[in-house]
Amino acid sequence: MKLSYQVAAPDVKEGPGVTAYQGDIERSFERLKETGYEGAELMVCNPKSFDWEKIRELSQKYKLEIPMICTGEVFGQDGLTFSDTDNKRRDEAILRAMAAVDLAQFLGAQINVGRLRGGYMFGQDDKECIARSVDGLSQVASYAGEKKVYMALEPVNPIASNFINTTQEGLEMLEIIKKPYCSLMLDSNHMFISDLNMFYSIRQAKGKFTYVHLADSNRLYPGNCKLDFSTFIQTLKETGYDGWVSVEVFQRPDQDTALEKSFEYLNRLIS
Repeated sequence: MKLSYQVAAPDVKEGPGVTAYQGDIERSFERLKETGYEGAELMVCNPKSFDWEKIRELSQKYKLEIPMICTGEVFGQDGLTFSDTDNKRRDEAILRAMAAVDLAQFLGAQINVGRLRGGYMFGQDDKECIARSVDGLSQVASYAGEKKVYMALEPVNPIASNFINTTQEGLEMLEIIKKPYCSLMLDSNHMFISDLNMFYSIRQAKGKFTYVHLADSNRLYPGNCKLDFSTFIQTLKETGYDGWVSVEVFQRPDQDTALEKSFEYLNRLIS
């Protein structure tokens, strides 16, 4: 397995709710390299609004692969989802996701879809909301397949989302979408909150997941709280997974501490 850390792209507004290393993008790459990471996962909001070539140049300069384009701030910053009953906003959500696919193809990465998919909306018909979400997922998965880019569907805990919360629900959605480049993404924090047995869930998802996010039970850097990362990583290994594991945490007490503590704790487990 290879270890990555999430970095905010230039279009993402800085703030305490952003789960990525923030600030000048070159300085972010430099800090990851200094610390020992092999990859820089890119958190985006509007992928068409920044210079893709610069990102690729930084990736090459600092010898950091870019394994994932994370779409979390498309929702977090601009509140866009596939289930929105405002067609203009919904269309923009889908276009942002497709732009993330294009960026992923350019950089040799995957994309994830978490809260961007939306879900049940207050005052709206439940069936219509879910139908719009599933249709949006299918559209983006089809587009990703044309580009040979994996769209990794991320189950999100019910504190942050009301649709596709558990690993099992994620697996069920893969069967509904049935697209060859649609996979599952695991997130240790969401699984800790949502799944009855996160280690069983990893085994159940064997061969279906293509990316893993790591955060402790309190969404801070691994090793500071309750989550059993030793068993989590060992279970990943037992399934034969040898892809990327990437730190996605709130940057507390500060981002350099989170960056360094995460590497110190995880590097020995994945080796």
